[in-house]
Amino acid sequence: METLKKFWRAWMRFGHFMGDMVGRVVMTLFYFTILLPFGLIITLFSDPLDRKHTNQPPVWHARTTGDRTLEEARRQF
Repeated sequence: METLKKFWRAWMRFGHFMGDMVGRVVMTLFYFTILLPFGLIITLFSDPLDRKHTNQPPVWHARTTGDRTLEEARRQF
């Protein structure tokens, strides 16, 4: 019986080790196949701050809010 307990403990240590390694490999593959290309595409092709139009003067975008009165501010919750 003691031999089985030792085997079980060794097997559990091996399982934790393999789970850790597989997790690292899967997350590394996920990063390099999904997140990295997505981030590069977004970085290269998007311009959320309109900074690429350098021949025009800076333009401020109007901010729209709905809480202009004290009563509207009280009703937000």
